[in-house]
Amino acid sequence: MGEQLPFANGSRSNKLPLIVIGLCCIMLILWLKLPGVLLATIIGVATMSVMRMRTSTPETASLVTSIRLSAEDISDVQHEWQQFLTSPEADALADRTLVRPALADPDCGDKAIEKFHYEISNANRFLGRLDARLQQNLVVSELETLLKVTDERALELRETWLDARKAAQKLGPNYNRES
Repeated sequence: MGEQLPFANGSRSNKLPLIVIGLCCIMLILWLKLPGVLLATIIGVATMSVMRMRTSTPETASLVTSIRLSAEDISDVQHEWQQFLTSPEADALADRTLVRPALADPDCGDKAIEKFHYEISNANRFLGRLDARLQQNLVVSELETLLKVTDERALELRETWLDARKAAQKLGPNYNRES
């Protein structure tokens, strides 16, 4: 997965129609004077109401909800990871010291564990940027792309978490002696 969110610089396609509409309104004002001002005002109000409606449809709300649910899947894995690393409970302590100590080692040479450490750090950065991205006025196609990326990241993180746990369990408590 790339580090950048799709459309990270915002949608530039939204600005071109507004520029064209603005130029047409200016031409109406210059050509028709007072009636042009009235027509330009009507066109401006209509454009703004259409823009506002376009970004608050039930479809966009549904997509944002789906993106947030996928982000929760990522957060669930992050929470499981933090529980593994820091929980004082006996089961978690035994898991990280006796069963899977290699999983807590960021310098472990196992490919599955290395991949998990890479994915979890990417997930932290991704979620840090996701809320800011969702605050912008996004069109449906941008939200669909963001949902696809979020779903892919959630699935990849879950798979690498499970693979890393299996690999760490295979390595066992004496993994340093085997390396």
